[in-house]
Amino acid sequence: MIYYGAERLALELEVAQKGYWHMVYLDWAAAARPRCETIEYYNSLLSRNFANQESAHRLGYEARKELDSAAARLSMALFGNDNYAVIWGTSGTELFRLIADSPLAADKKVVTSLLEHPALMANLRRTARDAKFLAAKSDGELIPVKSEADLVAFHLIQSELGRIQVPEKLFDQYPKAIKILDAIQAAGRLPLTDHVADIVAISGHKFGSPGGGAALLVDKRSVCAKVLTEFSKNYRQVDYLIGRPEVPALLALVFAAELSCRDMGESLGRVRELNRFLRRELTNLDLPGGKKIFCTIPEELSSPYILHVMLPGIESGVIVRMLSESGVMVAAGSACSSESRKPSAALLAIGCKKADAWSGLRISLGQDSSLNDAKKLLEALRNVLKNW
Repeated sequence: MIYYGAERLALELEVAQKGYWHMVYLDWAAAARPRCETIEYYNSLLSRNFANQESAHRLGYEARKELDSAAARLSMALFGNDNYAVIWGTSGTELFRLIADSPLAADKKVVTSLLEHPALMANLRRTARDAKFLAAKSDGELIPVKSEADLVAFHLIQSELGRIQVPEKLFDQYPKAIKILDAIQAAGRLPLTDHVADIVAISGHKFGSPGGGAALLVDKRSVCAKVLTEFSKNYRQVDYLIGRPEVPALLALVFAAELSCRDMGESLGRVRELNRFLRRELTNLDLPGGKKIFCTIPEELSSPYILHVMLPGIESGVIVRMLSESGVMVAAGSACSSESRKPSAALLAIGCKKADAWSGLRISLGQDSSLNDAKKLLEALRNVLKNW
């Protein structure tokens, strides 16, 4: 809907009254706020890239050519080369389903972990002949186990805890397997290493693409490249099991990725300082009963963009809602399971007791996060704890 005149003024007033322009947003791991230049770019695409990329006419052909160029740009932005083909999708969940249904995973021996995205685990369970799930240490490190596998799939950054894995260490245990790296929390935030995995998953929603969109980057040097590319075409255009992503969303994804990769160095330095500040200040806060907040994963093992803390004796879902009323947005865990009414699967996987697995709080940072945001979070949390 387009708003004009008085209607537009009323809408802007509603937005201002609800405080959307003044909220402290610290849930970037769930969804990144798009930059103004990305929004402007996306809006320009809506009026010129509206054609169906599968059409036979000239506009359809031009859309396909632009997507081919965008795929090369995305590979260059993330890996510094054009060695990756791109399979486009509307979301990471959709693309995990595609992988699970493909000949790479369906009716095959698969190894993944208990700390993976629920959509990845659920889909591999659904189609694999034999699915093994690695356990984790208390600090979130996955424990590799040598076994036969046709396909292995692991995250680079755990979406709730922020734990960084060393994919080479994991993948080396399965030299003959197709290797999938879930880089959804890492793309545009941390450097990605070339030629570590056969397939790398990313999602535009996590680095500020206003139209969403997602992609699998498939190493052209991999033995699975042709198989997966052909399967994905049939999956979408013959079997109609997934939809057609819109061109503006995909081009905006690439634009947002390029901006994030361009500014990665500056963002990393600033976010690290914010993360350290919050670690220090949060662990000095007192909880009811004299307990203390503590960081779940050590700083040196976690992404600077995600800080996960434990509030012993406190139900963090309630804290999240109370902070939200104060204009501060954080998360009790991964957004995909926020309504599950179950204790955190990630915390259970690293050995937390069920009674404690309700007490995790995830604070996630982005390119707009500031020291003022961090101070407002601390102030709001102090007030919430006083009234607990």
